[in-house]
Amino acid sequence: MNKQLAIIVLAALGASAQAQDSYIGLGLPGVFTLGYAQPLSPSWGLRADYAGGLNISKDGNQDGVNAVGSFKANRLGAYADWFPFGGGFRLVGGVTFNDIKAELNAVGGGTTTINNIPVDMTGQNFSVAIKFPATSPYVGIGYGHHKSDSKGMGFYADFGLMVGSFTATTTTSLVTNNLVTQADVDAQTQKMRDSLGSLTVLPSASIGLLYRY
Repeated sequence: MNKQLAIIVLAALGASAQAQDSYIGLGLPGVFTLGYAQPLSPSWGLRADYAGGLNISKDGNQDGVNAVGSFKANRLGAYADWFPFGGGFRLVGGVTFNDIKAELNAVGGGTTTINNIPVDMTGQNFSVAIKFPATSPYVGIGYGHHKSDSKGMGFYADFGLMVGSFTATTTTSLVTNNLVTQADVDAQTQKMRDSLGSLTVLPSASIGLLYRY
């Protein structure tokens, strides 16, 4: 599955003559959400949306080591909504296509520890990239986008989980300059992967307004 699936869903929804929803909201992991929903029956509906806009960068210093950190989150999703009680409450299943990652680049000065070995970072760099999978299943609950004869403004809410495991990779000049071995770097990277091992889901939330037409 790939991003083309969500684009196909959007095109299919737009081709329908039934009442449709366009919606906009705020939430996480993206700051804003833009979406399109097509109720199919009192029990079922289809949706696709884009959530993004989160891009943070921050500089810092610890024990003399300069560090530049960044985090960004963008997501495209395609979903099926099930309304088990015939009202606005729904159960949601789908798939998301993600560009969610954090990076930390430690450069120059001070001393850090790599696999329990103190290392002088003067003139060196040690970079870590942590990424969420590019494609992940989604499960959640929500309210809104149900079949109705009413037109105009309305309210929606979504709360769910994106299922996937974070990965960590490192790049460094320390091995090239013989300050540590590749085995030390691999061991330090594995420690980070182990610490991320329990993070198998990423929460997702969005709340906002819809327009039915």
